[in-house]
Amino acid sequence: MLAIGAFVLLEGNGRITFATGKPWLFYSFTPMAKKSEKLNVLIVEDSPVDQKMITGMLRNSGFGIFEFKICSSLRDSFVQLKKEKFDVVLLDLNLKDSKGLDSLKRIKKKYPDVPIVVHTGAYEDALGLKAVSFGAQDYLIKGKYQSYVLSKSLFYAVERKKVELELQTTLQRLKDTQSQLIQVEKLNVVGELASGIAHEVKNPLATILSGVELLKVRYHTEDKQLNAVLDALKLSAQKANHIIKDLLDFASLSRLKTRNEDLHLIIEQSLLLTEHQCRKRGIVVIKRFAKNFPKIKVDRNRIEQVFVDLILNAILSMRDHGELTISTGVQRLSENDLTKQPQKLSSLSMGDQVVVVDFDDTGTGIPAKHMDKIFDPFFTTRRSKGGVGLGLSVARTIMLNHGGLIYLENLFPKGTRARLIFESGSPANPIRFFSTQRQ
Repeated sequence: MLAIGAFVLLEGNGRITFATGKPWLFYSFTPMAKKSEKLNVLIVEDSPVDQKMITGMLRNSGFGIFEFKICSSLRDSFVQLKKEKFDVVLLDLNLKDSKGLDSLKRIKKKYPDVPIVVHTGAYEDALGLKAVSFGAQDYLIKGKYQSYVLSKSLFYAVERKKVELELQTTLQRLKDTQSQLIQVEKLNVVGELASGIAHEVKNPLATILSGVELLKVRYHTEDKQLNAVLDALKLSAQKANHIIKDLLDFASLSRLKTRNEDLHLIIEQSLLLTEHQCRKRGIVVIKRFAKNFPKIKVDRNRIEQVFVDLILNAILSMRDHGELTISTGVQRLSENDLTKQPQKLSSLSMGDQVVVVDFDDTGTGIPAKHMDKIFDPFFTTRRSKGGVGLGLSVARTIMLNHGGLIYLENLFPKGTRARLIFESGSPANPIRFFSTQRQ
């Protein structure tokens, strides 16, 4: 199985190279096995005569060393594959409990990464070829091969499977990259539209706000109905102005003014800005800040904006008297963190040392049907309450512009975690926390 545009290069030393047309995407293997190379083979064959013939060929092979186990049924093969790791499976397609390509399909479905060489009857070339098209690495026809061909086929199957898995990985990376480029282009278009609309609306809104203030000052009245109308006009205009500010922020996120900052101080400032909302809802804030926490290079205002948005989201997701726990630490980036990010746009890799900030709430969590959409621009479940749907989209863009990551996940038994991951210039140590602080 080769990617589009791939070619095969046969070298004079017997080495085979598969290339995908890109200078950095090459896969190669040397088919000739050394006598010291060893394969662990699972033989799935119910004929005692064929079992004896195959094992005799493997024992006397001069093409590598073979260890093997024999199963007489497909069911037994599943038991063995679960108990032990095998390099390759030699699979008969005429078993008592499974016939034809169904055997191949069933074993591939349960163990997709195991190379398979199918063993067909004397006049079943067509079945063997069809098995290869269904994912087998090779096929052998009973009675038409010798020890050398059998041994070579098993080694080839292992190498072919490696190439197949590498090509699948590369194809997935290409798909991810394509998705990322589409997402970036969508964000650019939305940003341009948002900027244009925001500038067109901002000036009329400023005029409306000034007019309302002028009316309230010049025509001071005891008329409660008139005052209520003016207050409603002012509140609506301020709300619209807030939305315009978000749109302008969204359109200009790529411009950062970074310097070394203490994230703990930025968190404290963000909590001061949201203190009224916390007190109003009776939210308890628990701070678990790591010791010897390094300063990192960030745009203070942008990161404060992210912190405030995440705190407000947590408050809105909780009933009164909930808990918000903010934790910080330095650690190595895990595979779990990489797989949970919404888009693989960051340059961070597994094992990199990173600074982590977690916002854990005791709210209702995020419905599974919304999890893939939460970072999309203008997606919100609070539209009827004035939500615009730019908060998390802006937060993600800010984090990516800092070379970092952001993702959200549901906690058990309830609540949500928003994790921010920043690049760190200091050695990664196990997370150690100060005594828990509540406010």
